[in-house]
Amino acid sequence: MRETATAATARLVVQMTPTEKRRLTAQAKRLGVSTSEFVRRRVAEDDLVESREEIEALLATLADAAQRIMASLDRSIAEAEAAIDEVRERRSA
Repeated sequence: MRETATAATARLVVQMTPTEKRRLTAQAKRLGVSTSEFVRRRVAEDDLVESREEIEALLATLADAAQRIMASLDRSIAEAEAAIDEVRERRSA
């Protein structure tokens, strides 16, 4: 993630082919940003994708747990209703 209120002063030297450099420059130019800003944005996007994947996995786990919890509650309610019916039958007998 991008640090807030911190100037981008660290340098990163990346070796690439001239074709890769032209492609990177063209992509940045299409967005109207520098190549450095383009790379920073792509890194931030990757962080968001990773976070989203983690969140989706957690939500899937939560949905599964919710189904098990609801099934358990349904069984408990059925057992409680059966016990109540049994008490009523005893009282009326």
